[in-house]
Amino acid sequence: MISVLIVDDHKLVVEGISLMLSDLEDIKIIGTASNGIEALELIQLKKPDIVLLDLNMPKMNGLELCKKLHPMQLDTKIIILSMMDEIKLIQRLIQKGADGYLLKNSGKDEVVGAIRKVHNGEKHFDQSVLIQLMTNAPKTRSSHSLMPKISKRENEILRLIMDELTSNEIASKLFISLGTVETHRRNLINKLGVRNTAGLVKKSIEMGLV
Repeated sequence: MISVLIVDDHKLVVEGISLMLSDLEDIKIIGTASNGIEALELIQLKKPDIVLLDLNMPKMNGLELCKKLHPMQLDTKIIILSMMDEIKLIQRLIQKGADGYLLKNSGKDEVVGAIRKVHNGEKHFDQSVLIQLMTNAPKTRSSHSLMPKISKRENEILRLIMDELTSNEIASKLFISLGTVETHRRNLINKLGVRNTAGLVKKSIEMGLV
């Protein structure tokens, strides 16, 4: 069972999301909060698996809440649910631990899919947001940090991973074996110094590799 906390100061939004998720057997809403301070207390008390977090709230906004939670290293995952698509803000939220970003016009299937993916350790971003992240990612890094050398094939596979293709789908699309895809995936993970595919996606965006 995936426990979810909804954080939004608009009652209609909270009620709408609650209704959207009410008939799912694997997702349970364990509470709601209308501001960041209240949310922080509930997160520490109830330790939800997922927080659906609005950005514009009184007392403590979504970004400030992420900044508070980030150093705590809790198991709780954060999915931002907002109408804002300002890329600089989204990049800051990712740096402060956000695991997903959805626009409030997202349909039920995408919201539910995002919750399940993030709970499984993956990242999920609205497609338009993902395109912006890939387009606006920094192309250079500071002099004290080296850009890993990514081969043409690795870059190709990395882009398909970012497009949420499975290893089997990538193998079929590129006419290579599943084992070859998995080898490239492991090499990418090692080169970027991350632990899993979710970390690979996040680091790739931050480094402007795609």
